[in-house]
Amino acid sequence: MAGLYIHIPFCSYKCHYCDFYSGNQIYLIEDYVSAVVLEIELRRDYIENQIINTIYFGGGTPSLLTKQQLYRILKSIFYGYNVDTNCEITIECNPENISSNYLNDLYELKFNRISLGIQFLKDDVLKKFNRHHSIDLIFNALNIINNSRITNLSIDLIYNVPGVSGDFLINSLEQLILYDIKHVSAYSLTIAKNSKLFWKIRKGELVENLEDEFLTQYSIINNFLKLNGFIQYEVSNYGREGYFSYHNMSYWNQIPYLGIGVSAHSYNLRSRQWNHTNIKKYIKDLIGGDGFNLYGIEYLDENQLYNEYIILRLRTFQGISFNYIKINFANSIFVHFKKNVEMLNEKGHFIIEGDTLIPSDSDLLVSDYLAQFLML
Repeated sequence: MAGLYIHIPFCSYKCHYCDFYSGNQIYLIEDYVSAVVLEIELRRDYIENQIINTIYFGGGTPSLLTKQQLYRILKSIFYGYNVDTNCEITIECNPENISSNYLNDLYELKFNRISLGIQFLKDDVLKKFNRHHSIDLIFNALNIINNSRITNLSIDLIYNVPGVSGDFLINSLEQLILYDIKHVSAYSLTIAKNSKLFWKIRKGELVENLEDEFLTQYSIINNFLKLNGFIQYEVSNYGREGYFSYHNMSYWNQIPYLGIGVSAHSYNLRSRQWNHTNIKKYIKDLIGGDGFNLYGIEYLDENQLYNEYIILRLRTFQGISFNYIKINFANSIFVHFKKNVEMLNEKGHFIIEGDTLIPSDSDLLVSDYLAQFLML
């Protein structure tokens, strides 16, 4: 199995908390789509004809693309790759882009999963962070999606936000749970150095929440979603049974994936690659130049592969397999791992069930810290 990620870097506006690569050069979309189609054709050997079980359009704002533009990209994928008949095909959408006609177009194109960027259910907070939709548009989008033929809906939420109390967060969740939502990605507000939010805080225009508020709101989301039938399968991701994201799981299970588009990353079990971050250069290199000079590359040694396995699996409900480490890595690595697991276990961390080390609920919150003891 393998995954395919298509990065659509265009945004009509830039959210103040965002540091993802995106631009507002909407006039370049058509040329960019042509370049993406060419890269898809050029890089088909990267995942060695493995079956594609997840295709994910992320951004940026993929829902800015027209039906014809999305069709061109999907046609090139289905023509050149071995796509599973049950492939999960996801598109990230903003509420203001949702309409009944657009949902019908997506369904006809074989999209079967929508990731809706709700973020906050408070108009003044949406405006403060430069989101261009309102609560009314959010609920209008949810109603349209729930009445469409696409039944797999994921939403993105951001918590621990200045101006949003724990009580308001509970109220928001109670409103959202009335809809047929299959998956929730809930992220604590991150102050990224390249974002406008970072500079707003530096200037004193906003005050960052204290850690206690983060813990309170994390607990609210965690407890509420679990009580309403969601399973926390990763630190920030919750899904109903049978609706975990294949796209997410491919990252955490170290399944090969190919990233297409400007700034996209790829992984094939031996190396990581990353495309450069200039839209015009990307288009020029592919349409009028040498498409093979698009990316940087890093070959991974045994220690790096082990460290990635540890840090990724420690964030999930699947945990870490003792036997996997023993079989796939040098004996010295296994000895190091086992010794440090025993030390942490004596301090009350981890649940060990047979061959598997499973992080407890409290371990998930400090998984990056615990991983430092197990990594090389």
